[in-house]
Parts: sequence; structure tokens; C-alpha cells
Amino acid sequence: MKNLVSLVLCLLLASSLCGEWSVDPQNPSLIAAFDAEQVLPKVAVTPDGHTYVCRFDNGGGMYKVWLQLLSPAGEYVWPAPAGILVSGHNQMSWLTEYALTVDNDQNAVITFQDIRNSEVNNVLAYKINPAGDFLWGANGIVLTQDTDPNYSNMSPVIFNSADNSCYVAWQRLGATTAIGINRLSATGEKLWGENGLSISETEGSLTWPQIIQADGNNILLKYFHDTGPFWAPTRTVYVAKYTPEGSRLWTAVVTNQGGIPAWEQLIPFEPDGQGGCVLAWYEDRDMNDDNDVYVQRICSDGTASMPANGVLLSVDSVNQQFYPKLSVDPASERIYAYFRITDSLQGQFGLARQLVDYSGNRLWGDIAPNIIDLSPTEANAIAAYQISTGSVVLYGSGDNLYASLWRANGNMGWNEATCLASTAVSKGHFDVAVHPDEWSVLAWEQGYSSMDIGAMRLNPDGSLGMYYPAPANVALTQTAHNAVQLTWTQPSQYLVPDSYHIYMNSEFLQEVEATVNSYLVSPLLPGTYTFYLKAKYGDHYSQASESVTVNILANSEDLQPASLGNIMLYPNPTRGLQYLQFDVDKQVSRCNIGIYNIKGQKLLDHKPDIKLGINKIELDTSLLKGLKGGVYLVSLRLDEQVRTLKTVILP
Repeated sequence: MKNLVSLVLCLLLASSLCGEWSVDPQNPSLIAAFDAEQVLPKVAVTPDGHTYVCRFDNGGGMYKVWLQLLSPAGEYVWPAPAGILVSGHNQMSWLTEYALTVDNDQNAVITFQDIRNSEVNNVLAYKINPAGDFLWGANGIVLTQDTDPNYSNMSPVIFNSADNSCYVAWQRLGATTAIGINRLSATGEKLWGENGLSISETEGSLTWPQIIQADGNNILLKYFHDTGPFWAPTRTVYVAKYTPEGSRLWTAVVTNQGGIPAWEQLIPFEPDGQGGCVLAWYEDRDMNDDNDVYVQRICSDGTASMPANGVLLSVDSVNQQFYPKLSVDPASERIYAYFRITDSLQGQFGLARQLVDYSGNRLWGDIAPNIIDLSPTEANAIAAYQISTGSVVLYGSGDNLYASLWRANGNMGWNEATCLASTAVSKGHFDVAVHPDEWSVLAWEQGYSSMDIGAMRLNPDGSLGMYYPAPANVALTQTAHNAVQLTWTQPSQYLVPDSYHIYMNSEFLQEVEATVNSYLVSPLLPGTYTFYLKAKYGDHYSQASESVTVNILANSEDLQPASLGNIMLYPNPTRGLQYLQFDVDKQVSRCNIGIYNIKGQKLLDHKPDIKLGINKIELDTSLLKGLKGGVYLVSLRLDEQVRTLKTVILP
């Protein structure tokens, strides 16, 4: 009986693991659930819509690195549910930050440290393609080769640049800490030398590097300069600009007020869309146990666009502020910020929001408005990102996870916040990846002792699960008084539908191939017509596109038949070829030409295509069976008009 129960539980677990992206907050997608601890998930999405999920698995009593690939629908691509083993080399019994990204060719690039070499932590990088091939070798690329136990290389970060080279930066801990950084080609060549660059100071430590794209192929490197004891450093934040060749162009001070705590490590560091960056952090710069959140922008030339040492996001003398998250709207040059607020004793928690421009002006008021008011329930911002309709913030409240969209006017963009997960289990170590189509995947570890990995996909309209985008930019042009031309664009350059379905006044009108992006509707009777489209993806359909409406007015010409002019039939008489020529002054829906004998018997029925203006129709009377010389009738019908002409056919 025990074996039977175990089998049933395994089948139920396999069912929950192997489905598509969940749409149920009470049953989030379970990416990895085993007896052993599954921790520290990292996610990255590929341009074609696949998702890589990396994690550490503590099976066998030692942490190993595993990677899984999910289809756009959220189904396992690699062996389910574990995925593929990236590295089983020795690890410390405790873990630090590591990183996952994707390159321009849909490959996963992972960097972490382990102790495979002389029991000393060294940094590795792996590249794995969607087929599961290890492109940089089965054991990856070794970026550091320390064997001295007095040194340790830790917490690498990774960035894949516009030219498809990859930057990896890490901390080299010793008596003081320096930053190491190297640039790898797409094929794994170390472009900055075997050991890369080492960045250090004569006094103090350089810690916690982060990398983003600058203008051209340059990069921006954020780091801390710490002096004093490591548990209570005096911390200055810097940003430096480097060329692809490794030359430093400038270094800018972000803040030197020294109140940033040791455990504030990877901070919001976002491109500003103009080759510069935006950063946010919290600190107690007055050393009065009152933490506040600040923001600063560094331009592409290394100058700050806000006052020195950053701008306070909320002038709140009552509550404390922590853990900011940012999204940047380069088009409007505005920055959305979200952060935890607490009472002075940090026993009540809430969530606040603020909007600032690139000069540092607080656009939602000096005291930031709340998303969540203070209460005993824990609240914290998890991540934020920008989409075309506003700023999305992901946040936690108690054990639940939520997302909401905010517009520049301070209003919520969706009808209500979306609940991503409502399971009564602790969640942490979040990671989020955003696709160019503006959907995201949020992953986390959950549990109390044996941790599992959960994830949910959030779409730009606030829905959960797989998203099939509708045709975009639907437009209508009236090409004639009774004809309209519909045009649209492909929903996404990354997800191509199989076909489009066109609807008129909520009724199906026509299916066209995915390569088609226009359709002529004609003729239309007077009335009001509303058109929309749906994209078809296999057995799935998108939501309806935006609709367009046209009012076709009655035209006085619609009440009159087409006018025939200059009708000629020649040569007449004839023994063979004969031509019927006539003018048409408006579009007609039907044209018939018939040849009859004198008894009214039809000998020929011809339905030619005609056009506005002069039409010349060829009639070959020699092809008529049983034709004898004599008088015949040629009938020309345009819609309801009929004209009859006599012709003489010679024997």
C-alpha cells in the first residue's frame, strides 16, 4: 500500500511539473521539486521565447549546478524534470551570488565559482545551446586559477553585450578585495588576456561589481569602494566606463556619503537609454538609524544629471525606506521607483512608489504615495521593468506575490493587481527575466527546509500563462466610396502566427496567410462596419486586435447603373475574330457577354474581367459550333443593364 501511495504522489507531482505555464496563483509552475534542496534560481529568456532556469541542487550532500530549458508554453524541453547537469564539481557548503544570461544565438551563459582547483574558490563560465551542447567545453572556461587559500574568487556577474561578446566580473577576496573582469568572445576566447583585468585601490576594497551596456559597444561598471571593517564599511559608489578593448574612459562618483550598509550589495543599475545609467540605493547617511532611498543618474560622459550624491525619493521624516527597485522610461526621461517603507522600529511594513525625471524632480509628490499601507505583514519590492504601457512592479506581501502596472499620471494601469502566487509557503531568492515582447518570468525558491523552485509567467496585460499576441497597428483606409483597405503588422518579431482571421461586425470574414498584412474589402453597401483581427497559432488564437470602424455613406452614383458609352462591335460583318469595345464609368459586380442566333438560342456565354474606362473584349465566332452565315445578336450585360447589338457572320 505504501508503494502505491508513493506512486500516486509521484504521478501527481509529475503532472504538476510537466504542464504549460500555470494560470493559477494557488498552483504556480513547479520547476524543480525533489527530496534534496533546490535553491538560488536564475532565469533568462531567449528571443524566440524559451526560458532557461538554473539552480543549485543539494542531492548527495553537495551542491551541483543544473539547468533546464522550457518551451514558450512552459513545457520541459530537456529531460524532465531535472534538466541537464552543468557541473558536479565540488562546492563550498554555502553559496553566493552567481549569474545566468543568454547570448544573441539563444544560448545560455552561466558563471559561478567552485572549489574544484585546490579547494580554492575560482570562477568558471559555461555556454550551453538549446540542444544541450556544452559550447565552451564540458568543464567550462576557467577564469581564475588561484591555488593560494588566502584568496577566494566569489559572486561573479555576467553581461552579454550588443556585439555578442560576454563580460564576466567577480570579487577576488584577500587581505583586501579587488575586482576581476574579463571579456569573452562568442567562441570563448579570453579577449582581455588569460587573467583579465584587475581593478584595485591602494587603500580599501573594491566590491560587488555590476555591468550594463553603454553607448556603442562600451560598457558601464558599477562597484563599491569600501574602507573600514567589512561588516561596517564606509562605502562609496562608483561607475566607470570601459571600451571593448579594456580601456577606462572615465570614473564617476555616484555617492560618497558612506551610509550604505555591508549587506546592500547588488543595487538597481539600469541603462538610461542614452548611454548612461540610473542607480538607486538606501543608506543611513546621517547615522541616526533612519534609512532613506536615493536615486542618481550618470550621463554617458560621466557627469551626474541630479544633485551630488543623489536625490531623496521620499521626504518622509516618520518612516524608514529600504530595498528600492527601478524601471526607466527613456522616451519620457523618467524613472519609476518602488521601495519598502517601515515605521521607525521596523515592525510595520508597506510599499511606496515614486516617479522622478532625469533632473531628480519628484513628480508624485515629496512624500511618495503608498501601494501598500503600513501593517504587520511583510512587504517588499522584488523587481520592476518598463513596458510600452507603463511600469510593472513585482512585489511580495506576506507569502503572496503580486504585480501591478503604473502609469506616469499615478494611476494603476490594470484594473487591479495581479496575484502571481498565493500559496502559504515562504518564498525568496527571486529572479526575473523580461522578454522584448514585454512578458516576464519570475522564479523563486519556496519552502521551509527542503526548498523547491517555483515560477510564473506574467504577460503585459496582467494575465498569467502563455500569451498569444494579437495583430498590431490595425488601420483602415477607404480606397473608394464603397471599399476599404485593412492593414496591420505582425504581432511580434519573435513569435510568428500561422495565419490571420479577419472579422467584420463580429462575423468571420476571411483567413489570410501570415505573410499577408493587408486586405481589401469591397464592395460595401452603405452602413457602419467594424473590423478586427485575430492571430492563429496552431490550435490557439490571440485575443481580438484593436478594432477599426468605418461609415460607408450612400452615394448618388450607387442608385444609378453603370453608364455604357462608345459601344462598338467590329469588324462587322466578320468571318472569325470580332471585338466588342465599350466604356464603363463605375465599378460593376457582373459582366456577361452572350451570342444568340435569331431564334434566341445561346451559342456563347463569356464572363470577362472588366475595368473602369475602355474595355476591349475579343470574340472568336469561328469557335461557335454549327455556326452558319447570317444575322446574330450580341448581348452585353453589366449588372442589371443589357445592351444588344446585331452582327453579320459570313459563311
